[in-house]
Amino acid sequence: MALLAALCLLLGSAASAQAPPRFEVRSAYIEPAEGVYELNATLNFDLPEGARAAIREGVPLTLHLEIVVKRQRSYWLDETVATLDQSYELAYRALSERYLVRNLNSGEQASYATLDAALDALRVISRLPILDQALVSPNRRHEISVRGNLDVRTMPDTLRFVLFWSDDWRQRSEWYTWSPQL
Repeated sequence: MALLAALCLLLGSAASAQAPPRFEVRSAYIEPAEGVYELNATLNFDLPEGARAAIREGVPLTLHLEIVVKRQRSYWLDETVATLDQSYELAYRALSERYLVRNLNSGEQASYATLDAALDALRVISRLPILDQALVSPNRRHEISVRGNLDVRTMPDTLRFVLFWSDDWRQRSEWYTWSPQL
């Protein structure tokens, strides 16, 4: 019954004409720590009410981060030094009435009392190890790019079919690129 209610809410939100939700990497930087470089980033995204209702009904939401580190070269194509796909899942646990944010790569998780608190935690990426310092060439320019997207592949097939027509669940940011001094 709850799944049917979530489906009705999603159909209503897909049919209504709303401004497209925004999703962007607001800021990002890296810091050296114990032989690796760690990424700190701030994401900015909004979820429409239909998506929020679906999460409250138990539909998990997955956030994927794509990170690419390249060494810039003058007379040849840039060399890819490292790539990383990082995933986080936000799910409501009805038994405990808590929202769980879990790092799918490391298994680390945190529990939150409200959906907004859990979403705020997803918006701030802290101390994510992305690159071994030994891979960095001294006195060479490097470029780091970060992009995020919200994924619906983890949803039940019935909801995935309905959400195929709604762009609210297919948010993807543009690449955020900068050249840090490594």
